[in-house]
Amino acid sequence: MIIRHQRASSSDKGFRHLARYIRGRSAQPRTTWFLAANLPGVTTTNDLELACRLVEAVNAQNTRAGSNRTYHLVISLHPEDRSLDMKELRHVVENLVDTLGFSEHQYIAARHNDKDHEHVHVAINKIHPETFRIHSPAWDHQKLFAAGRGLEAELELTPLRSMAREREKLPRRAADCEAHQGIDSFARWARKTLASALRATPLRSWDDVHGVCGRFGVVLRLHGNGLVFEDAGRGVRVKGSSLGREFSKPRLCKQLGDFQPASSQHLEAARHTTHRYSPIPPTVPQSLWKDYAQSLDQARMQRQHAWSSYRDSASGERRRFKEKYRHQRGLLAALPISGRDKKRLSQQLAFRQAIESRTLRRKLANQRRAIQKSPHPGSWRHFVASRAAHGDARAIRLVPRRELERSPWDLDRGS
Repeated sequence: MIIRHQRASSSDKGFRHLARYIRGRSAQPRTTWFLAANLPGVTTTNDLELACRLVEAVNAQNTRAGSNRTYHLVISLHPEDRSLDMKELRHVVENLVDTLGFSEHQYIAARHNDKDHEHVHVAINKIHPETFRIHSPAWDHQKLFAAGRGLEAELELTPLRSMAREREKLPRRAADCEAHQGIDSFARWARKTLASALRATPLRSWDDVHGVCGRFGVVLRLHGNGLVFEDAGRGVRVKGSSLGREFSKPRLCKQLGDFQPASSQHLEAARHTTHRYSPIPPTVPQSLWKDYAQSLDQARMQRQHAWSSYRDSASGERRRFKEKYRHQRGLLAALPISGRDKKRLSQQLAFRQAIESRTLRRKLANQRRAIQKSPHPGSWRHFVASRAAHGDARAIRLVPRRELERSPWDLDRGS
């Protein structure tokens, strides 16, 4: 059971928007179970408008809370778990809501059937309906993790403790890269391929370590107080202890002596080896990955050219702006008028300069924003989804069927 607080979701836009997502906008309903608590008169998804009005009436009583007032909780079961009945689902939701301290708050819960695994969305109003105070639970991740382990044992569900520990072995940045781009990270490849080769080879000296790394296009370097394994071609790297405890700097130095850098021969072998890390998944057609790499290079070159042009034009406009008002202040100083009149004209000139300076800053900010929003292929996952939407057979085979069956409204949300 995976339980998480969905921070980057429609809950950021309020309870009503999240309630609409829970109900869904497609013609075929996806809600197979519904629960409402502390909301009189709300019994089914048809009553969600009434639920939203009751929540908004409570929120209106609190005018000081500046943070988000909706807590979005997502409960996901393992795909191989049995389907929970209504009584068990109610017990799970009430147990978790009570763990977070929201048992007296208004909330709705619904089970969806639009994915391979059973999952429940819970929308909670963080404003108490009687005291009108906002409640933001502290350490909610740890509380939900402990509560989930207890519910797994109670309901005899598939325990995910070992899966969580396996994910924790991967560095956080590598895990985020995999989740965002949908490709295997260098850290995962190094743990699977390079670490296995190092363990299978008797390591008697640093040359043995560099020799194994060179066969896989990797260079072992000092970095800070530790060691890193770095891809010779792409420059991505992972610290030694991420491959295993035995590959940390203290362990290797204790076994092999003081660190010795790779020789020029090892570096040359790492640059020209064919067996090296590649981010392309094994099931992806080479032609599709080549199209993605070309689109990335093209977008990168266009953005670099746009930033270069912007820097040149912005520098010129700022220089002309300063020269303009420096010249005008010189003309003002040379006028044969009294000091009082000069002071009044100088104030008017400064006021006009402030207005034009604000206009120039706004203009340059709009230009920067336009560059940042320039077309980009995005992550590998976005690129595949875009190609599949345009009918590319190579990409359609890579997109799960449930993603193709989801409504355009859900795809726009990125849920």
